Amino acid sequence: MMSNHQTIEDTVRTHPDVAEVAVIRAGGALVAAVVPVTIASAPEIRDHVWAVLGDERSPRTVALLPALPRDSRGEMDRVELGRILAEDDPPASTYVPPRTPLEAAVAGVLAEVLERTRVGVDDDFLELGGDSLRAIDAVNLLEQRTGLLIPVEELFAAGTVRALAAWGGDPAEPGALAGDPLAGDPLP
Repeated sequence: MMSNHQTIEDTVRTHPDVAEVAVIRAGGALVAAVVPVTIASAPEIRDHVWAVLGDERSPRTVALLPALPRDSRGEMDRVELGRILAEDDPPASTYVPPRTPLEAAVAGVLAEVLERTRVGVDDDFLELGGDSLRAIDAVNLLEQRTGLLIPVEELFAAGTVRALAAWGGDPAEPGALAGDPLAGDPLP
């Protein structure tokens, strides 16, 4: 009989960009650690798995790694993989800081609801462990703190600080917060 993790791993392997995969529980959620064949998109792989298995059985996060950790016998080291995946912050090489006050406010809200130290403008809400309960918290806090009225569905679809901040007007406009009459994008 196959385990649930094995079924998920087999499903992830059906994506053409996946060379190796291991599914583990890290940070309270299922995570698929993927070694891609070529440059791959983690959201694309996650969407592929969700289309096959459905939301309830799919990993919340797909983490792209250069290799899976191995022990001295050459077997995959799940303990070390868990340590790698449990690291709170994205690697410095992939972290892009907020450029505007609105992006900083959105990043702050997402970091708070996801219990992270920081969230970059290109980090994806779902990839960082977001779920429907955290999405509801995030849209409520975003409305309270920035005036952004973002539907939960859009949080899942857009998912990044950059895309969510675009709801508040031109993300290149320094100082533009939603509802700020000086920003040219007042709330109705």
